[in-house]
Amino acid sequence: MQAMEFETQLKDGVIQLPLSYQHWQEGQQVKVIVLADENPVSLDAPTNKNINRHAGKITLSQDPLAFQEGIRDEWS
Repeated sequence: MQAMEFETQLKDGVIQLPLSYQHWQEGQQVKVIVLADENPVSLDAPTNKNINRHAGKITLSQDPLAFQEGIRDEWS
């Protein structure tokens, strides 16, 4: 028996196959086993991608550009 593995999201009771598998074993009898994560992460949940929430969290003791120059000079 051959097997394939992929992750997808159910929509209206339909499992969408990736394009690379859509004609795999076409016309043949197949067995489908569905596994669900016990603690699923909702793909529809809004994610906070505002980078400003990190502003002011790190205090630097040296100018970042000066630090970078120092590291580059270290290898020459």
